[in-house]
Amino acid sequence: MIQFENVSYVIESLEYIPTYVHMLYQIKNNIPHSSSPASYVVPPAPPESYRTSMKQEKQPLDELSTRTLKIQIILDKGLYEYMGSDMTLAAEKIVFIFHLMNTMFSQLKMKILLSSLEAWSDQNKISTNEDADDILQRFLSWKQNVLFQRSHDMAYLLIYKAHPVNVGATYHGMACNPKFSAGIALYSKTITIEAFSVILVQLIAINLGLTYDNIYNCHCPGTTCIMNPDAIYSIGTKYFSSCSVNEFKQIVSQPEFECLLDKTVSKVVYEAQSASCGNGIVESAEQCDCGVEQICKHKKCCKPKECVLIGDAMCGSGPCCDPQTCTIMERGKLCRRSIDQCDFPEFCNGTSEFCVPDAKADDFEACNNNTAYCYRGRCRDTDVFCEEIHGKFAQGGIDLCSMEINFQNDDFGNCQGRGCSFSDVICGKVVCEWKSAEVIKTSTHIYNVQYTYLKGHVCVSAQFRVPAPPGASDRSQAPDGLKCEDARFCLRGTCRAVAEYANKTLCNSAIKCQGHGVCNNFFNCHCDVGYAPPYCDQTPSSPGGSIDDGFWYSTDKMTPLEPKQRRRASPKKKGLLVSLFVSLPFFVLTAIFALKWNKMKHRWYKAGTISENSISEDSSENSNQSYSEASSTAS
Repeated sequence: MIQFENVSYVIESLEYIPTYVHMLYQIKNNIPHSSSPASYVVPPAPPESYRTSMKQEKQPLDELSTRTLKIQIILDKGLYEYMGSDMTLAAEKIVFIFHLMNTMFSQLKMKILLSSLEAWSDQNKISTNEDADDILQRFLSWKQNVLFQRSHDMAYLLIYKAHPVNVGATYHGMACNPKFSAGIALYSKTITIEAFSVILVQLIAINLGLTYDNIYNCHCPGTTCIMNPDAIYSIGTKYFSSCSVNEFKQIVSQPEFECLLDKTVSKVVYEAQSASCGNGIVESAEQCDCGVEQICKHKKCCKPKECVLIGDAMCGSGPCCDPQTCTIMERGKLCRRSIDQCDFPEFCNGTSEFCVPDAKADDFEACNNNTAYCYRGRCRDTDVFCEEIHGKFAQGGIDLCSMEINFQNDDFGNCQGRGCSFSDVICGKVVCEWKSAEVIKTSTHIYNVQYTYLKGHVCVSAQFRVPAPPGASDRSQAPDGLKCEDARFCLRGTCRAVAEYANKTLCNSAIKCQGHGVCNNFFNCHCDVGYAPPYCDQTPSSPGGSIDDGFWYSTDKMTPLEPKQRRRASPKKKGLLVSLFVSLPFFVLTAIFALKWNKMKHRWYKAGTISENSISEDSSENSNQSYSEASSTAS
């Protein structure tokens, strides 16, 4: 049962069953504010990392019982918009995060269940502009006054901040205390979903009573273990260290953590909400919703004031619903255009009136003829950024310009407000080359420009007069994902190795895509023209694409994918083959009869000639008549 509303949403488990049936519904509550005890603020990462022990120290966990922790997730308005302002897409990402978290917690025999999902799509219910500790206390007050009406499960508020100081805040050892079982996690623009899942695992582990590892005393099966804050920036499979395992065994043996043995999920007390017809969102009580009457594009299909289908209409809203025929458009109709070479077009899949989820190139896939990297769905090309700042006569500057300017450590050259080291100069201010004889035309109240003439090149850098608002990036600084060296990229003003951040375990384009495509954000291949998904096999007629873009289909799991045009042609091909098999014997018999007929005519011709010379006149006339008839027939 699904209901959408442009205010606030909740997905609740209907009951504890393996299929995880959920209900999504709107909620409306006031916003109380109060304070709470001190919280545990989590810093981004310490400067140290693990010294990996070569000795294997197995921690026996056979004596542990399986434990369950139920969590309510709330998305603030910023994160909801960052995830595409689409509840379905946001839910898919949260479910994927929970999958990653359960993979990590499985070592401790812990199951993390998503008991509800809520998104503040209209406005935030509490202020999220303060530091992490203040936000947590506000959220705790809101939880006690609002969420307690529905559930006593642990609750987490996920907030989007472009450049947060901390990664989150929570209460240590309070997982089973309903008054303090809460936390906040900050989702920054520089981290992946995998990294964010590690942040949540760390915060939840702190809720359970775990502490950060002493890297000199704890054994880690891998390079970096989960309770090392630096694990956020590492890739690959992650494990809890020996210290974490021992701590967990001691914690769960205490009576105050018996709540983790409760595997039941409370049934939802659902109060029916009136659907908001005309908001453009198809809710549970509606057959369609094309918006208010003035903007409705499907008036032949849907009654905009009643949100019901007209007559035999199959659909009445959505980009993949034909407004003339009121039917779902055929597979392959473009429904979302590409906005960047690292962003891919999407097509109607032929079964839904809505467009398929947005697909982008995975981070660190090559773009712009292998001169740049894709990052967060955009090709991080200096030429593009220079043109955005200074205009069409600006392009990416030479490295010598960046070194000359960013070593100055002033308003026009720095690395995120600090001095640049030699290895980080490309990751400081975006230094461009100006190709016009005229000066840059810009209003001085927006930003100032510095010109530097260096060995025949006019290097320019900018200083914005109005500082970027909190959480927003300074456009004059090198964007995250910019290529600073071969196999290295910029991240927060420093040049780092791609190998430390790129996750190639789920999709390596050189192997999985055979070098004829790139991996997308769903870890599938997006193939070049002339190559077909899922593994980019050479197919001259293929337009390229991926199994996620809505253009391709598969008849079953064992057959290769084919583009949608072939699906309509295949019945004709089968009919042609059947007709050929049925008609072939007829053609053979006809050919044999024609050959026999020619031989018979030849014999008749000889018989006619002989009769003229040696047979009686009457017989001759008969033979000539027969010959003439045969000749006439032949002619």
